[in-house]
Amino acid sequence: MKEHEDKVLKLNKALYRLKKAPRVWYNHIDDYFLKNGFVKCPHEYVIHVKIKNSGDTLIVCLYVDDLIFIGNNSKMFGDFKQAIVKEF
Repeated sequence: MKEHEDKVLKLNKALYRLKKAPRVWYNHIDDYFLKNGFVKCPHEYVIHVKIKNSGDTLIVCLYVDDLIFIGNNSKMFGDFKQAIVKEF
């Protein structure tokens, strides 16, 4: 509004239901992991593991909006990075 350009407004409510955004994000990425061959750790819900028949392993930890991953095959790392970038 032109007449209030020098004012700062206080937001009293979350816009567009942003309170639910973290849950929606987690559900979306969790579904992605499960559809792509990862298994959720039964003891820690932020850890997903993918083990190939060859014994190659990729472990992904989702912490808020960061992904930390480790494993024993650098090709799996590259494939995972490309897939994540393409999806998100």
